Amino acid sequence: MLPLLRPTGLTPRMTAEEQANGNIELGRLSRAHELGPVLDGITVPVRYALASGTSFGSRGDEQERIRTGLEAVTARNANPDSVKVAANHGAILRKDSPAIADAVRAVVALDGSRRTTRQPASERGLQS
Repeated sequence: MLPLLRPTGLTPRMTAEEQANGNIELGRLSRAHELGPVLDGITVPVRYALASGTSFGSRGDEQERIRTGLEAVTARNANPDSVKVAANHGAILRKDSPAIADAVRAVVALDGSRRTTRQPASERGLQS
């Protein structure tokens, strides 16, 4: 079945072992002590739509523990912000697309407000 589905782009291009190793590494990098310093350094508006519940292959509350690390960072740094949605990460775009659209609109609005307060290029010594 996979050879027939591959042209659609809906099949993985990694072996099962590569996928497992990638997920293990992603889980490791998502821990607060690894990801926190990276997120603390964000200086531009970023909005996350966080999934809820478990994901395929996750055990217990490990996904929720990862999400909690992001909440701690957003309390320290206003640039990354987040909203939690009802869908898990496998269905977030299908079930909670309005939350994704709202996150994009929020960043666009922030960018627009920064543009209106900037000096014109000519006043900054730049040519138009």
